[in-house]
Amino acid sequence: MFPKVKKYTKKKKKSILIVLLYLAIILFSIWLLVVLLLSYYLWHDEIKENPLLGKVDSFSNFYMETLKDSSDFLKPLGETDVTLKGTSNEKEKINIQLEQPDRDEFQPAMKDLLKDRELAFKNIDAIFESMKSPKGITKDSIHSTFGRDIIYIYHTHNRESFLPYLKGTDKPEDAYHSKANITLVGEMLGRALERRGVGTKVDSTDIVQELSLRELNYNSSYNLSEELVRSARAENKDFDIFLDLHRDSLRKDSTTLEMNGENYARLLFVVGTGHEEFMKNLSFTEGLHKLLATQYPGLSKGILKKDSSQGNGVYNQDISPNSVIVEIGGVDNTVEELHRTTEALADVLSDYYWHREK
Repeated sequence: MFPKVKKYTKKKKKSILIVLLYLAIILFSIWLLVVLLLSYYLWHDEIKENPLLGKVDSFSNFYMETLKDSSDFLKPLGETDVTLKGTSNEKEKINIQLEQPDRDEFQPAMKDLLKDRELAFKNIDAIFESMKSPKGITKDSIHSTFGRDIIYIYHTHNRESFLPYLKGTDKPEDAYHSKANITLVGEMLGRALERRGVGTKVDSTDIVQELSLRELNYNSSYNLSEELVRSARAENKDFDIFLDLHRDSLRKDSTTLEMNGENYARLLFVVGTGHEEFMKNLSFTEGLHKLLATQYPGLSKGILKKDSSQGNGVYNQDISPNSVIVEIGGVDNTVEELHRTTEALADVLSDYYWHREK
């Protein structure tokens, strides 16, 4: 009897162990599934907050990507291969990464915007106004709009400034000023266009001051600039192109290009896709970008499309098909770099206006 009982006990223990093993496998599988699901949803939320992390096309694709090197997650939004001519006149193929600008997401407090830092130079206006056009550029005697202004330049974030002209700071969040700001770049671009026979109106309205008077916050900037654009278009039916000039908050290595031995402030176009007619704005912007890629390779970082979940989403571009945000340089760029770029942009804008199919 005892041997049989002993044998039965061993079998029972073995069966219990097998059951426990299966149970452990099932519990582990459930735990792993929960972890993977949580990881997926956390990653999905992270992508919404930071588009630079890339796009996850499917659940399975996410897990395949986790097996790769972590650097794969930091893919830029887009990239373009261009050919540049260096000082040695040898062509060099480079890869230009289109980076997500953080300027739209940064919302300074009104109290900080209304406090001006001391300027590094007293006559800042004169410094920008004294920039001379490149040799060979004189007032266009062939083309002329004969007194008609057809380009309207304005500045929704008009106090965006440049750190080289502000004392006591090197922080991008401090780069705001009521005098030394992006409106001076707009005026340079306006003068460059006028020299090429393209009538241009530059609106330097202090949006920040107007926000303060109306007791509004910085988020309402586009509402105020919309009033400017609609009013301008109602007063002048000749306006055909609307440019909202900004500067990027990225640092100099992301906003500067060396070309033929000289530094240029790089350009980035922003097209809002939060309205039905955005494809017309996109087509217009693609025309400018292609001309820049041909005449000044690498100067344009490309076109950034932003919907309402990524910012304003419209940016007053529903008012006219030839409307776009143009970011010229960043917080670290100098007047010389900004000037070279405004001349290049004026070349492209005038070429586009005079030679496009109408």
